[in-house]
Amino acid sequence: MKQYIKRLFSDSAAFAIATMGNKVVAAMLGPIYVAFLTGEGEIAEWGLTNTITLILTYLSILGTDMAMAFYFYDAKNLTERRVYFTNAVVYSAGACLVFTIFAFLFGAPLSEWIYDSPRNYANLLPVAFLATFGAVIIQHILGYARYNRQVWMFNIFSMAYVIGSNLLSVMFVVVYDMRVMGIFYGQLIGQLTVALILIILFRKEFVFRFSRKHLTDLIQYGAPLLPTLLAFWVMTSVSRPILYHIDSLLSADIFETCVRLASIIVLVTSPFQLAWRPFSMSIKEREDAPQLFGLVGRALLVVGTLIVMILAFFMKPIYNLYIIGRNDQSLASGYIYVWALSLGTLFNVLHNVFGVGLLIKKKTKVISYGFMIAAVIYLAGNLLLVPVFSIWGTVTMTVLAYLFVIVWVYLKNQKVYPIDFRFRSIMMYLAVFFIAMIGVTWVQWHEIDSAWIYYLLAFGVTTGSVFATGLFSVSSLNRISHLLPKPGGKG
Repeated sequence: MKQYIKRLFSDSAAFAIATMGNKVVAAMLGPIYVAFLTGEGEIAEWGLTNTITLILTYLSILGTDMAMAFYFYDAKNLTERRVYFTNAVVYSAGACLVFTIFAFLFGAPLSEWIYDSPRNYANLLPVAFLATFGAVIIQHILGYARYNRQVWMFNIFSMAYVIGSNLLSVMFVVVYDMRVMGIFYGQLIGQLTVALILIILFRKEFVFRFSRKHLTDLIQYGAPLLPTLLAFWVMTSVSRPILYHIDSLLSADIFETCVRLASIIVLVTSPFQLAWRPFSMSIKEREDAPQLFGLVGRALLVVGTLIVMILAFFMKPIYNLYIIGRNDQSLASGYIYVWALSLGTLFNVLHNVFGVGLLIKKKTKVISYGFMIAAVIYLAGNLLLVPVFSIWGTVTMTVLAYLFVIVWVYLKNQKVYPIDFRFRSIMMYLAVFFIAMIGVTWVQWHEIDSAWIYYLLAFGVTTGSVFATGLFSVSSLNRISHLLPKPGGKG
């Protein structure tokens, strides 16, 4: 088991290079967007457009990227693997192109319906959709590179298209004062350019032969996940139009700023998520796989939640740096919401671990049902709570909905692929964590002097609960330390 633990950590560390580079650039450029999108609602409209392109990506790819994670290892030979890959790329790109043509034909009336703004957004959706066409191709090709463990290929081009697109967007926003439209013009040029380069580099991997069987395999595996993805879209995106249209443009701007900053937790979760799927599928036949899955799930939960807590301690100065370019203080209160949004991102990653047996046994519909129920809970909760509690209604439902998903997939997973996650200990630990974080929020909201005393107490109690609840023991931590790759070692 030792070599597999080391491989997971090594792959996560390798994939972290691109993620960290992209997030560092986003952290540096984000304040520029915040400073120049000064019209009320503009930050929210930037986020609202991204929510639309996200659902476009889901509808175009139709889960075939996730199916490739399975069929990459299940294919009989290299030729069949390439057939799966080609059919996945062509299908997804073709579907996205159809949506893009639709946007060019009906972009103007759609924009009037979506945006409550005096600004001219007639060409915004067509430009954003065409940029997404490039992103869909990039996502498939880089996924294929990741499964091949072409780490540097993945890292270089992940950074190239994210950083390149952002730099172009900044140019259009700052130099040409194109505001929200400028952001998506930058994405359009950057993503189409990188997509073309990747197609050229991976041209030998394409087998230009349509195969109904292979495409059917991909869709039959991936399509049942579409309701999950749509439900995930509801849980990550529907709060934006609710705040934008029901609460206020200012609340929508604050929330969008918080979401951008909360994504810093992706520095921890994204490398793991990229490495986890191919790793878990590659060891699924091992006898000790359930033991390994249980260990990873508990470790990720503890490490992730403690990082969320530490970030919350320092979030106010970090947040103030993020909005430093604003001449007004309209966004200043947003820092208190960031930890809950970060926790939602962590919980979303954890469901992949607690439900790993469902993926191995091809019970993906069960995951879909859980996300659909959670999405209904989230939507209903937002509609009820946002008019009363504003942003607090949204962040509360974010935590509750994702926690429901974790419990759901765990219960269903145990029926088909039992794993000892010590779930009772997990729930007790989370109860302590939530109580501590509610206290942190109260201290920050009331700007209590000497807040650091409470911070130390909260961190100490939460850390102690890891051992008090039986989630981990000191001896188990020693065993884990021996499994981790040593600096300069071969692991």
